[in-house]
Amino acid sequence: MSKNQEVWRKMPLHRAVLEIVLSKPEGITESKLIETLKKEYYIETTLPELYNVLMKCELSGLIYVEHVGREFLVKPSSTAHTELSG
Repeated sequence: MSKNQEVWRKMPLHRAVLEIVLSKPEGITESKLIETLKKEYYIETTLPELYNVLMKCELSGLIYVEHVGREFLVKPSSTAHTELSG
């Protein structure tokens, strides 16, 4: 964590990840996800922390992750919007 970053995040990492993934129905790569977290949410994360969040979201049925080349492609599940709103 950098000196300028607050101890407590204003938005939980899983919430920011879900917002990004749900806005990209075609999917988003893990590197682009990390870049978007930094640019739009000012959240810096480690790969293990991101993978932990992705695993929890996938096990909850909100997203699915597939291996594409050297990266993961993260896509919203077909029921993610209804599960989060209801």
